[in-house]
Amino acid sequence: MELSNYFDAMGKAKKEYIRCLEPVCKYFGLTQNELTVLLFLHNNPGLDRAADIVSCRGIAKSHVSLAVSNLEARALLTRRFEPADRRTCHLVLTGKGTEIAEAGAARQRQFFEALYAGVSQSEREQLRAISRKIMDNISHFDCESAK
Repeated sequence: MELSNYFDAMGKAKKEYIRCLEPVCKYFGLTQNELTVLLFLHNNPGLDRAADIVSCRGIAKSHVSLAVSNLEARALLTRRFEPADRRTCHLVLTGKGTEIAEAGAARQRQFFEALYAGVSQSEREQLRAISRKIMDNISHFDCESAK
């Protein structure tokens, strides 16, 4: 089946992505989830709540919560609560957190440059559009009703 090649490629890409970011994790003593949180906040201005990370990255709420607590303890991010609604908490990178996120973002750029080598801008846009459709389908997919 042709689609299995696509999924195999995406699985391999994810493994290579993690391997590419591993030196940053080791250098700064971070877990993969902690670096993911820093990079998410760095790369997605305006999406600065733990719930945003959970929904956009598909990481378990408990893993995001642990990562945020560890990063806050290391003074790499701070929590800023909404004055009108103290239940709403925004995550803000500190200077050191930004420095680490920028190191991770540099590795991300290297990875994606290598990943998309030889892929035209038009092909990239097609891939993004198809991937969005697949993600939308996945979010509405019910295995039980597909029988």
